[in-house]
Amino acid sequence: MDEILEEAVAGLAAGIARGSVIAAAGCGKTEQIVNATLLSAGRRLILTHTHAGVDALRWRMDKKLVPKSRYRIETIAGWCLRYTASFPARSGIHIAAPRTDADWQSIYDATVKLLDAGAVTNVLRASYGGLFVDEYQDCTQSQHKVIDALAQTLPTCVFGDPMQAIFSFGGQVPVSWDADVFPSFPKIAVLQKPHRWLREGNKELADWLSGVRLKLEAGESVDLEQRPACVHWQALPADAAYQRPKIVGSCKALLGPAANDGIVVIADAKNAGARSGLAKMLGASGFTNIEPMGCKTLAAAVRNISKSNGEQRLEFVMGFISECMTGAEERPYLKAVVSHRQGGKLGQKNFGDLIATGIAIVKNEDLASILALIEGFRERPATTLYRREMCYAMASGLRLAINSPGKSLSDAIWDVQNRIRHAGRIIPKRSIGSTLLVKGLQFDRVVVVANGAMNGKDWYVALTRASKGVTILSTAPKIYPAVQAAPVPEAAE
Repeated sequence: MDEILEEAVAGLAAGIARGSVIAAAGCGKTEQIVNATLLSAGRRLILTHTHAGVDALRWRMDKKLVPKSRYRIETIAGWCLRYTASFPARSGIHIAAPRTDADWQSIYDATVKLLDAGAVTNVLRASYGGLFVDEYQDCTQSQHKVIDALAQTLPTCVFGDPMQAIFSFGGQVPVSWDADVFPSFPKIAVLQKPHRWLREGNKELADWLSGVRLKLEAGESVDLEQRPACVHWQALPADAAYQRPKIVGSCKALLGPAANDGIVVIADAKNAGARSGLAKMLGASGFTNIEPMGCKTLAAAVRNISKSNGEQRLEFVMGFISECMTGAEERPYLKAVVSHRQGGKLGQKNFGDLIATGIAIVKNEDLASILALIEGFRERPATTLYRREMCYAMASGLRLAINSPGKSLSDAIWDVQNRIRHAGRIIPKRSIGSTLLVKGLQFDRVVVVANGAMNGKDWYVALTRASKGVTILSTAPKIYPAVQAAPVPEAAE
């Protein structure tokens, strides 16, 4: 089955009752879904995991002029919530806005119950001619049960790549291809033509990545002495104290020949503090930190600001500002506020009207002064914002809370982050993140900082983010994939 011609895959996917297509990174998976939709009888329901994924699929459909009447694209979570809410008596679910893992587990369980009971069989058959599911490697066991139940009614083909299964699931069990997927959806094809790199005229990187994939799949090490010219290896000091300056220097050196290229630095997934530290040192060079959607630094700042008042509240606000930007001069500013409250003039030339804003925060609990202080420091010529997403989320949450009487800052931040989940976010041209945060994104160049926790899938996702060039920083000229373990959540900041 793996030897089937690529041109025939879309037709197979459109016509099969149950099947799966494996697609290595950059090998045309989305294009096959679009083509299969055009070849499908009736309207296709297309499910994926993120709203960014929904947007990407819609964009590709529009690019190929696929009539909107031929498909409906949703997230798996969104579709399950919509159907259980539409049939509350049958599903037994009355959760309008699920927030916790337990809430979502209830939604998925109720969806399976609804489907197994046949309560919506006629509705589904009248609405759709079949189902495609994208990024199937990111499914949990609960989501897999939903898709398996849907496949009892709709012809279903799933698309994904076991080598990109790196999402964390907060204790939920990720789907196993051998034990779960292939028994339910037999493999009909494997996509291996590296379209992404061939479009760039970079066949040597495509060939190298193909060979690396085979080694990583087998759990073998990769010799970096044998590499094409577009792949660079640099020695990382064994002493952790000297590693960050080396990483920063390597990134700055890359800016000369790649001044106009998109660059991502992929660093330790378990050390968000180290990643933000790199962003701080590289902020003046235009790099910014990609934040987890449930950013713990932001959550802690919201809690601290909400429960404090007076001088302590101002200290928490300034602590947050210093976490977002360089040049804030936190201690001198706080001393200036104290001086002015006592009748002095310390810091007047340096901080100007920001001192009065700080005094307002000390004297009352209104959120408007906090927003004004954050925006005031952000506009200072001496500051460089290196955690843009976190800063903008706080500012947006403050505005929402100010304009929504009775809404807490915590609830406002949750609303803002939920809106971002739906609308998607713009990733800066120069970014710093982890494999989990950059999965599915594409850049011209990638700088991968090796650490012992990276398994073969982490390495594969990291290396395949670049279309032009790869730089690897490690203590030895070899990739040593860690033993594969269950995915773990991003570590606390």
